[in-house]
Amino acid sequence: MTAVTTTNNQLPAHLQGVQKSAKIGNIDSSDLVLPRIKLLQAVSPELDAFNDAKKGEFWHTIASQSLGTVLRGIPIVIRKSFVLWSPRGDDRGILARANDGLNWDAPAGTEFTVKPKKSPHNVTYKLGETVHDRVDGLPALSEFGSSIPGDANSPPAAALTYQILWYFPDLPGMSPAIMINTRSSVKAGKDLISKVDMRPVDHYAGAYQISIAKEVGDDGDFYNYRYAMDGYASEDEYVFAKQLFDRFGGADWKANDEDTSEDDAKAGGGAASSSKGGAKDSKKF
Repeated sequence: MTAVTTTNNQLPAHLQGVQKSAKIGNIDSSDLVLPRIKLLQAVSPELDAFNDAKKGEFWHTIASQSLGTVLRGIPIVIRKSFVLWSPRGDDRGILARANDGLNWDAPAGTEFTVKPKKSPHNVTYKLGETVHDRVDGLPALSEFGSSIPGDANSPPAAALTYQILWYFPDLPGMSPAIMINTRSSVKAGKDLISKVDMRPVDHYAGAYQISIAKEVGDDGDFYNYRYAMDGYASEDEYVFAKQLFDRFGGADWKANDEDTSEDDAKAGGGAASSSKGGAKDSKKF
């Protein structure tokens, strides 16, 4: 087990205990880009870019620093979306998304031609108004059988995605930050949501241990998220977590490398999950 400790002791003496108070300019929430905590996989580009990056460890994308294999976190906001990815090797990356968990950001009728893995030929994805619309008699892009039309066992073309904004009490300088659960890690995200729902208090009053599990997928071994209850926030942690929720709960934020980092989405091969619903934010988050 490895861990990283970052504290305000890294600040010079005259800045310790000083709180931010000045506004840097005429920016608003639309300019807000938050760091992401990635779970590095064998295909992660960070392994080539940084000497201390190791597969199977958490990585802070702005600090460019490993955070080890175990974190203690308090969830601030969880948002559900759908992302239509191009296949691995296709430089287009994200083709379309439904940030509210329901409506596509591109007009209905927009088409994308791709060559999915295991498909003998090119296929065309055609957007409806929502991710659950069936177009031209084909499965909705959120349903199984949609990534390779005619193959009922093929995963959904549109990846159900959970963006989880975390506060790490032991790493305040690395907080808040976003973790993304999609494709093979959607099950872990749903497990976290179920654990949060079981508790009798607001979600930002509960603490969780975030660790790593090695699993086997269609493309070989990969690393997945694991969440376990870890008691409750202290009084100071609870007050700060609530302040973060009040600030970010209704804000428009995104991960700093979300558009270009697809290794999480494709780790583990074809594992996926289908879900219907439309709430951008649960009332509990």
